[in-house]
Amino acid sequence: MERREALIVLNLLGGIGPVRKKLLETEFGKVEDALTAGRVRLERIPGIGAKWAEVISQWESRCDLAAELKRVARAGAEILTEDDDDYPPLLREIHDPPICLYIYGNRKALKESRGAIAVVGSRHTTAYGVRMADALSSAAGYAGWPVVSGLARGIDTVAHEATLRAKGVTVAVVGSGLASLYPQENIGLAKRIAESGGAVITEFPMLFPPDRRAFPMRNRIISGMSQGTVVVEAGLQSGSLITANCALEQDRVVFAVPGPADVPQSRGCHALIKDGAKLVESFADIAEEFVLLPGLGRMAKDEKTDEKNTKSRPVELQLHGLELKLWALLNDGERYIDDMIAEMDEDASSVLASLLSLEMKHLVKQLPGKRVVRA
Repeated sequence: MERREALIVLNLLGGIGPVRKKLLETEFGKVEDALTAGRVRLERIPGIGAKWAEVISQWESRCDLAAELKRVARAGAEILTEDDDDYPPLLREIHDPPICLYIYGNRKALKESRGAIAVVGSRHTTAYGVRMADALSSAAGYAGWPVVSGLARGIDTVAHEATLRAKGVTVAVVGSGLASLYPQENIGLAKRIAESGGAVITEFPMLFPPDRRAFPMRNRIISGMSQGTVVVEAGLQSGSLITANCALEQDRVVFAVPGPADVPQSRGCHALIKDGAKLVESFADIAEEFVLLPGLGRMAKDEKTDEKNTKSRPVELQLHGLELKLWALLNDGERYIDDMIAEMDEDASSVLASLLSLEMKHLVKQLPGKRVVRA
């Protein structure tokens, strides 16, 4: 048996997990050798014991590798292991990376997810939470940042939908097998994610049913493959706080959106902020944490002047292309975003992305009513 097949078998057995896989690899050198070792030798390994020694030694009677591979092929899915180049790079860094990842969609989206952010929140949303999740996720999509979430009802669904509308890439991490997606009303959303260059992924075998115990496990993947986790709305018992705690354990940045003080969905976010999470009011708050923005001074000194007699050159010289055109439109004061889109010979997504870039550079700011003005 090859290493790849052995890893898939261990994943199929359930309960082995990445920690016990490491124990086997340390003991035998090759993980595939563990599947041919006898029960007596296996149970002597600390952390394996009699129970798992019996499971591993009798693997052929407990799982059907050939049948699983056929199910994967029929679904148009793939299985990645940690040995594959497209395995999410940030996920490799956590202490318990999944042994396998089942993928429906574009496997390249996982390799390119290093700059991803996770957007998660309550299944029971408010209009405010929906608005904030939509704004943050669409801004990330326009800026070219992949968005990772959990395909659940509520904030997760909003995050995926907003990213798709912005023509961005989104990855859904689910707590079931690909043949048992939950909730069922999001099966159509899962297909659109895959068809739009994103992916739906899970560490669970194809027929693994939705299970409450599985969702906390998938949360470590959501945070683990992201450079930061944004919690939009969360009660004090929300699963989103589990994702945030996973992010902290993985040494990732946690962001939280504040909400009304008298709304239960705000309490989890407020608790995170009290504990040191970065407060988020706009996507710029997230971008500033990761992006080193060059040359953002309003005016640059003229090279021909000395220190005593400095002249300034306009910021236009630091901008190019569509950003420069939009900056020029704001010369006479505030403008409506829709009007600026109408005046540009560009698609709306390009205009919005350029406006976002100008906002990240602190050159423009948004006003209520979809208006912008020079900052």
